[in-house]
Amino acid sequence: MSKTPNYDAKIKPILDVLQPGERICAITGEKWMMGEEEIGWYKKFNMPPSKLSQNTRWKWEAYYDIGYQFWWNKHFDTGKPVLSFHHPATGVRVLPDKEWHARDFSNIQKPLDLNRPFFDQMQALLREVPMPATFNKEEPENSIALFSFGDRDSYFTFACRSARSFFLIGAFDVEDTSAVFLSSESSKSHSVLHSHRIYNCRYVRESFDCMDSVFLFDCRNCKNCFGASNKRNAEYVWFNEQLSKSEWERRRAEVDLGSRRVVEDHMRHFEKLLLEESVWPESFNFGSEDAIGDYLNQATRCYYCFDSEKGAVDNYWSAWMYGAPTQNAFCWGAVNSSECYLCVSSPESSRLKCSYRSTRCEQSEYLFGCIDCVNCFGCIGIKNKQFCILNKQYSEEDYWNLVDQLKCQLLEDGSYGEYFPTTMATTYVPENGAVLYAGASESDMRALGGLVFDPESEGATGKDRVDLAMARRVEEIPDSIDDLSDDWIGVPIYDSHTKRTFAFLKPEVEYYRKMRIAPPAEHFVLRMKQLSDVGQKAQFIHKHCSACSKEIVVSVNLRYPDRKIYCRDCYLTYLENR
Repeated sequence: MSKTPNYDAKIKPILDVLQPGERICAITGEKWMMGEEEIGWYKKFNMPPSKLSQNTRWKWEAYYDIGYQFWWNKHFDTGKPVLSFHHPATGVRVLPDKEWHARDFSNIQKPLDLNRPFFDQMQALLREVPMPATFNKEEPENSIALFSFGDRDSYFTFACRSARSFFLIGAFDVEDTSAVFLSSESSKSHSVLHSHRIYNCRYVRESFDCMDSVFLFDCRNCKNCFGASNKRNAEYVWFNEQLSKSEWERRRAEVDLGSRRVVEDHMRHFEKLLLEESVWPESFNFGSEDAIGDYLNQATRCYYCFDSEKGAVDNYWSAWMYGAPTQNAFCWGAVNSSECYLCVSSPESSRLKCSYRSTRCEQSEYLFGCIDCVNCFGCIGIKNKQFCILNKQYSEEDYWNLVDQLKCQLLEDGSYGEYFPTTMATTYVPENGAVLYAGASESDMRALGGLVFDPESEGATGKDRVDLAMARRVEEIPDSIDDLSDDWIGVPIYDSHTKRTFAFLKPEVEYYRKMRIAPPAEHFVLRMKQLSDVGQKAQFIHKHCSACSKEIVVSVNLRYPDRKIYCRDCYLTYLENR
């Protein structure tokens, strides 16, 4: 028997007449195709068809993704500074994770008013309920970390498990590394993107099982290479030229990567190699069957999906699928979840819709930061509850009656089935996941709307606690690591591009000296943005194979939009011929 008979009666005729065909995105104006499979997912979840293109939906969800940002927010009770990824100018206040988990916020609630816009009521509640400051899964040790899985002696990491490392995003089981993006099992390396099992390397992209090398792209089991692309089991390669051991060693000895100018000169040569000589596969999928997307590791029947570990089955337009997610559609951060729709980072949940960072929740909708909740709607920051709306407890009968009325109202005003308004996001727009992971442009972000504010507002950068009279400029940073003396440690450095200050940490400088890494001359948030732009974004477009002209689905790449792309068959033939 239906719990929401009035809503079901209203949605049925909409779904019954839904036909595949071309649509116009309500936000961007782009044309997009709604196919039979997508319609099938709407029917499965009993949801109205979206007015937005698939790529725009992902950008909207990714608006809520942390991206890579660190701010000083305010303690919910004391107002003291607390490091977090929630920017205080969004109006959200925080508690350290342990304090947040020890509290019950169900006493902060709103009675549902069906005469007021529902999301306005949710947004008002969000200003009264604190969020966990860091969302750490495992407590980091002696580290500056967000969403940590157990970092040790590491600094400015997001979603990582690392040791003695700096500036990481999605880096697992890495040690003595710096500037790493979505990579694993690597050590003594610098500037590594989408690569795994890397040892003693610099500037590595899309590679596996390589060591003692510099400037690699799409290489496997290579060592002692300097400038190599599409290589397998290679050694003593110099920008794709095969050298003798002695000649390679002679050339390598002449290159000092401790100089920023030297690195930039060779990076230009590497960029030319990637654009003019290298072949890019249509995807970097591995061992996946009947799958469309990118970075899919042993996925099955996953269509238009992005980045998964082995175990993802039957998912549609879902990204960051870790663990064993199944039957999710339009999700961003589908971690061990099942039958979830339009959810962001809601792990171990099932039959959850349109929710954000809600863990182990079931049969609920529009949850924001909830844990272990069942049959709840529009709640924020509550735990172990059922039959709640806007955190207020109802009887089972009253709950379903109100939910039925509410869903009918939201369906009629066109907001049901869409994600939270971007004004409820707790991130600083230019550094959030829509930009970093989905490649959203400035015009995209303007179209999506949301809150606009100065990143330095509300004391978020700690500017009010820094003696700016001591600040130096990035242009003053020495070119060579040999000239980066100890008097640079801990001194505020102003980056005019990001309009923010940063400082060199003592262990960071010691690491650069030991590894002979040139001193970076940008704020570390900008450095990681630049590194992420080298790789593929979670956005799909149709292209043609540069060899056979077959139409293929590829990920957007902002840095290399005109790269040479081969379909899988042509790419494998190319590798065999080499």
